Amino acid sequence: MNKFKIRSGIISLGLVLTLGGCGLSPQNADVDLNITLPEAKLTVYQDAIRNLGRMSVIYGSSTLNIMSKNIGDNTGTSAATSAEIPRDITEIVKSTLNGMGGNVTFIPYDPDFLAASVNTGYAASGFENKIIPDVVVSGGITEFDRGLVTKGDSAEIEATIGDYGASFEDRNKGSLAQVTLDFNLIDFNTLAGIPRIQAVNGIQLHKSVKEDSFAFTIKSVTFGAKGTIKKVQGRHAAIRLLVQLSMAQLIGRYQKIPYWRLLPGGQRDELVIDMVTTDYYDMSESEKTVAIQSYLFLYGHSVQLTGQLDNATQTALAEFAGKNNLSNAGVNEETYIALFENIPFDHKTQHRRKIMPQPMVAFAQPQSIAESYQQAPALVNGNVSLWTNKTEYDVGDKMTVSFSVDKPMFVRLVVINSEGEVSTLFPNVYQSDSFCKPGVTYQVPPQNAEFSLDIGGPSGTDKIRAVASSTPIAAESLFFTGGGDFDESRMSIYPVRAASDIIIH
Repeated sequence: MNKFKIRSGIISLGLVLTLGGCGLSPQNADVDLNITLPEAKLTVYQDAIRNLGRMSVIYGSSTLNIMSKNIGDNTGTSAATSAEIPRDITEIVKSTLNGMGGNVTFIPYDPDFLAASVNTGYAASGFENKIIPDVVVSGGITEFDRGLVTKGDSAEIEATIGDYGASFEDRNKGSLAQVTLDFNLIDFNTLAGIPRIQAVNGIQLHKSVKEDSFAFTIKSVTFGAKGTIKKVQGRHAAIRLLVQLSMAQLIGRYQKIPYWRLLPGGQRDELVIDMVTTDYYDMSESEKTVAIQSYLFLYGHSVQLTGQLDNATQTALAEFAGKNNLSNAGVNEETYIALFENIPFDHKTQHRRKIMPQPMVAFAQPQSIAESYQQAPALVNGNVSLWTNKTEYDVGDKMTVSFSVDKPMFVRLVVINSEGEVSTLFPNVYQSDSFCKPGVTYQVPPQNAEFSLDIGGPSGTDKIRAVASSTPIAAESLFFTGGGDFDESRMSIYPVRAASDIIIH
């Protein structure tokens, strides 16, 4: 036993001397430092953001002045996870919007700066030269699920022979998380949300850990090595990607342009196609021809915007049909959508937009989404029918409201309670499309809906009112008397209406 202790001491002393001889003295400790230069932050959507402004010019979109509200973490998990996701992403939104250019102008909002400008006299002009925004972006981080999937595996090998042993261990562990962002566009003039112009996008985040170790044991003395590699997909970088994708969607949908052409692996947005198709059918025949001629001009054809299907236009259409496998090229929906989706995207086309000749007939340019919801409705003949599942209710009962139209129209339903408070029943967050077709009975809530209409107080007579029109109906364009009836002096633009009263006990 004494010999073993002496031998161990000699071995230990020899090990110290050996290490010192190898230059591993603490006084000689050193470490290499990798030095890198700053570099521009580039993402897979960087080109898409920059080119979206050019696309807005090529497609002749009206100028869009856009502002952003403060955008942050609505889940509250940024603090709980030590900033694993950012608490505030407003600046990412701002830099994304400002990076578009073209017909998109970003307008920052800083109340402290504005107040200081007024107090110092810098803004003595009264801000009359400042640009007023058309729309405002609102939204935030709405989901952060950290442990959607967690999996792992390991392998261990161990062997012992007498006083000697060896072991090896390999461990692998992976986890999956997901973060989601919601954005909406608000009309600055009315402070109302612009229907269907929203973006909801999520991304899956991966984390992986690999750990290897091996050890040797000689007469109860163990030595070995252990290594761990941990790879985590950047949460903050992933959120920047979500912001860039979402802003491209918002602007593309608002301006009704095929923004998906700019996105890597982008999918056709049927909402944009639906809006463009609606615009097409709202045109007169001469306006449809002018629109197609303007697209053909952007393709490089020498056509004039005559509103007539002349020889030059027919020749250009035939050439376009041959290149795009169109069987029935002409003034029709198929041709119009094909032309719309495939306009060349380059500097030459941008220049042709600048030199495009003026139409020789009156041509109504496509409106922005906000303008289409503010325009005066066309007077239409038609009928809207309205009824409820009962005429009398007790507090706590569930109500179903049904309605139908006899021609394609937009519909808005409101209820005025006995105290004069007005609430919208339709459209709602679950039934956002207010365009209704004839021959269909619509219900609020629909069958198997995720919500219900629960009758609440006060007791008395509630009045349900329906209005139908050829154009979308804004809630602020409806006017009622103190008794809850239509204000005839201010509602002449909406002649198609229906009414139903219910009694609440």
